[in-house]
This record gives sequence, structure tokens and C-alpha cells, in this order.
Amino acid sequence: MIRCVHCGTDNEEIFTYCLNCGKPLEQSMKGFKPRHSSTSRLGSATLITIRTDGGTGPEIPLADGINHIGRDGPEVVITDDPRVAATHATLDVGRDVVFLEDLSTLHGTFVRVTGQRTLADGDQVRIGHAVFSVQLNVPRPRASNDGAAWLGSTGVPGDWFGRLIRIGPNESILEAHLLRSPETTLGRTSGDILLPEDPFVSSRHAAFAATNAGCILKDLGSTNGCFLRIKGRVAIETGDYILLGHHLFQFKRRTAA
Repeated sequence: MIRCVHCGTDNEEIFTYCLNCGKPLEQSMKGFKPRHSSTSRLGSATLITIRTDGGTGPEIPLADGINHIGRDGPEVVITDDPRVAATHATLDVGRDVVFLEDLSTLHGTFVRVTGQRTLADGDQVRIGHAVFSVQLNVPRPRASNDGAAWLGSTGVPGDWFGRLIRIGPNESILEAHLLRSPETTLGRTSGDILLPEDPFVSSRHAAFAATNAGCILKDLGSTNGCFLRIKGRVAIETGDYILLGHHLFQFKRRTAA
């Protein structure tokens, strides 16, 4: 299977274009290299710092080719966050496509979901300060002879399609919630799952909806969005938001003069 770097959909190897988003699967091959300018390393893109009040801060120019992000930089330096590794991620800026890659870090690199996104088993989602792991391949107990629920099981009817696990420090489990059909909603004051003490969560923030293929994460017009932890290398586009630790950036292509 080839996982599309644009939308995360798994495709059979016989296909050359993603069946979901239509982008070429050539760019999803491990050996694919974006085309860089042959004349100069002059930056064609920037990372815009997003301040804690939501406004924009300094812009960090990015060179064509590989840009390293982390405590040691050198292209993008983040020194005041213990959740950012010395060499945390890279941005490979090409003429046709830009790749963001997490370098197997402990705390991960997240990209904001635009609209909705198909989730796979084991995907991690950050909403406000909370990090959740999505479990879709949850084994179900066999039916008992008299219809009673088995001790140790959820003890509820089978209208659920997965679990949402809230992750704490050192990968500890803080909470576990069932994902119920047709969808499970999450918010600060309204929803099936509530995060009342997190000021960065909107009153009605997100929904996890069941599909034939598994699960879709839908942002319900929240202020601060939902962020998906990337796995390896993904393609990003101008306007995308990138979250590392508590640092938020927006990626932008420079417009031609």
C-alpha cells in the first residue's frame, strides 16, 4: 500500500494517482525528491510565527531545499521548548511540492486539519492541550449464550466503532472514550466528550464520524483547530499550520515579484 502524502489515504500499488484526492502517488514514494531551483538557494517560502494572542509574529525565511527545525536549527531555531528536539523536523522546499518530515521525535510534529481528514488506527490528534490516540481496530468480545455482557468488556451495545484514548506524560492513559456511530462530538461545553478546563477548546470543537473505511475527523469551525500528528513525510501547502511543542507556525509561499 502507498499512503498519499497529501491526504493520508492508503492506495494499492497498482494506482498512479490517489483515489481520494487525485494527486500523483509518485510524490508519495520514499525515493521521490522534489525539484529544487538550479540557480540559487534564495528562499521561496517562509514560516510565520503565530503569537499566543493569535496575531502574527516574525517571519523566518526558508531556503530552497532542506531546512532543519529544532533546538539546534540551524535554519529554524527553537530554544525555549523542552518538547522540541535538537533536530526535530525538516522542511524540504521544492518548486512543485514541499515536504514536512518529523524525525522520529518523542513529542511529534502536528499539522492543522483543514475541514475534515480520514484517520487511521493509531493516529494521534491534538485538540487544545489534549492529545488523543485513535483506536479503530478494537477487538470485540464474542456473544455470550444468554446475551449478558462479559466482565471486563465495555458492557454497552455494539454501536461503537473505536476508542479515543487521551494520552498523558510518558504515554500514560488519562481517559478512554468510546467512539459511537454515527459520530462522537467533542467540545468545552457541548458534546459527548467534554474538556471544560481547557480554554483553547471551543464550545463545540470537533467530531469523529464513522465511515465504511473507518473514521473521519471533522473540525466544527473551532477557533484553534484540530492538529494531526504526522507520520514520516507529508506534503504541505501554503497556509498550512504546523505545531511543534507550544510553537505554532504558518507556512507560506512567497509570491513572485
